[in-house]
Amino acid sequence: MKKIIPCLFTSLFVLPTLLCAADNNNVPASASADTNQITTFPEITITATRIATAPANSSSSATVISREEIARSQQSFVADILRGEPGVDVATTGQPGSQMGVFLRGANSDGTLVLLDGIPINNAFNNAFDFSTLPVNNIERIEILRGPQSTLYGSEALGGVINIVTKTGGGPPTGSVQVEYGSFNSLLTRGTFSASEGKFSLSGDGSFHSTDNDRINSAYQGINFSGHLGYKINDWLKASLLTTYLKSKDGSPNDIYTDDPNDKLKNENYLIGLTLEAAPFDWWNSKITVSHSHERGVFDEPAPNPPYFFDDYSSTTIADRNRVDFQNIFTPTEQLKILIGGTYQDDSANYHDNYSALDRTVDTRSAYAQYDYLPCSRVTLTAGGRVDDSSAFGTHGTYQFGGRFTAPRTETIFRANIGTGFLAPSIDDLYYPGYSNPNLKPEESLGWDIGFEQPLLDGKFHFGSTFFHNHYDNLIQFSGVTFAPENIGRARTLGLENFVSWTPFTNFTVRAAYTWLDAKDLDTDQPLVRRSRNGGSLDLDWKICPRLEATARASFTGSRTDNNYDNYSQPPVVSMGGYTKVDLGLNCRVTKNFSVYGRVENLLNDHYQEAYGFPALIRFFAAGVTGRF
Repeated sequence: MKKIIPCLFTSLFVLPTLLCAADNNNVPASASADTNQITTFPEITITATRIATAPANSSSSATVISREEIARSQQSFVADILRGEPGVDVATTGQPGSQMGVFLRGANSDGTLVLLDGIPINNAFNNAFDFSTLPVNNIERIEILRGPQSTLYGSEALGGVINIVTKTGGGPPTGSVQVEYGSFNSLLTRGTFSASEGKFSLSGDGSFHSTDNDRINSAYQGINFSGHLGYKINDWLKASLLTTYLKSKDGSPNDIYTDDPNDKLKNENYLIGLTLEAAPFDWWNSKITVSHSHERGVFDEPAPNPPYFFDDYSSTTIADRNRVDFQNIFTPTEQLKILIGGTYQDDSANYHDNYSALDRTVDTRSAYAQYDYLPCSRVTLTAGGRVDDSSAFGTHGTYQFGGRFTAPRTETIFRANIGTGFLAPSIDDLYYPGYSNPNLKPEESLGWDIGFEQPLLDGKFHFGSTFFHNHYDNLIQFSGVTFAPENIGRARTLGLENFVSWTPFTNFTVRAAYTWLDAKDLDTDQPLVRRSRNGGSLDLDWKICPRLEATARASFTGSRTDNNYDNYSQPPVVSMGGYTKVDLGLNCRVTKNFSVYGRVENLLNDHYQEAYGFPALIRFFAAGVTGRF
């Protein structure tokens, strides 16, 4: 390792600079050697990197899903938008409303940090984020940043970051009303609003979603509100307020053999985040964000119950996170940006059930810095470091280096990154009564990736591939034998992320992605559970005419293993078959402000249909109308 870092530093910082200089020597004097964008990409920026960067100039391995792509999908939950994206594996315990986790590059689901406008929203009790509680409300775009990002965000960013960017209000008052009805008595109603007046801007979104689902006692009901208020105090100072609220209730029928008719899961959470951003000088941008998030989960298991189950039982978990983040971006020249910042975070959790209770608090203080250098338009160089000091796991340091080079003539974009990450044991891991391990150590990782992107035919054809490798020490894995989390001595994940997009003719686009993953416990030489070896997606989008658009998406997930929770059987893991989810959609704009649409969802897996009782090939059908004003 002592030899790897200097060599990497040399290759990323010295060689691209020489290539940049050589490329500039070949540019005619009348031509501009530096442009902000080499190839044709959407005019968007990636903000999850903290220093907003155009995708073509970023050294990070990232995917951006636009507002238009989200709308075309006709999906209700963010997790269904993420399915099949490169490096992304979505795991769910059942039907809509059931717990959903996202694995990035084979890391544990609690190693995926989820941000809302840059504010972490992972649960302060277990570090994880349940995507079943995140609808596609008020979203401008979704940014997926793959690979260790602990240098930017500390713990929980071991596998990567998913940043949800909300809409900001603008222009005259506008809005929409949407109503959808579908199979299993499913109902979705939604309203949006956006406006700006003088120094104020406002956007808001509210929805109600309910479905009976297919199994007994699996009904889901959720209500969600989100809003973004902006105020431009003067030419160099502005403030924004982000608020979200979600309340949901869903049945918990237990496994496929018991059909418990009574159990209920109830969740309520909210987030309040205030940001002040100042740019007093051209060379200095400063931002401070103060946020508070609250989650309350209740599990009720009243009698009567299936045989061998408890009598009346209930548990309540309350998790709060208070956070202050202060960052500064200094731009001494057009080519150089320096990020310096610090964070204070207070996590607290209170849990109690019929038999036990816990009440714990963890404080973390952090300092971070990042260096971005663009010697010319074809080269990006990045270096960063961070120190976290926690009352639970002590002091921990991380680093990251990255580089991007765009080749002349071919316009091929090459990227390479190396960095370390860590994931602290959660309050749940350390202190949950009867099923915890107070001796857990933080997970640590060293990850690197190298890849390319190639645009052809003036951007109509675009493909790329990235190879990644992550080595883990003390990976935290739940044991099906001890029923408690344990540190795996050594583990590794490696794989290939591939994508291609093609617009063969106007108004018709084909997109495909495929990820191959090899995740292994190096001490036992066994696969890590809940990681699919193969996964991907195929998307077709056809704008038949200005008023009619058709979409099709097939996302597939390969077979995986999981813990065997039956104490009386062996082996300790079981194999679960793969499946394919097919979504077909049709949207017709009847008038300028009125549209009708319909969609069909189907799971192509006989075992899944047999286990969960879906008798028909068409699993779900929905139709809706949208009116704009």
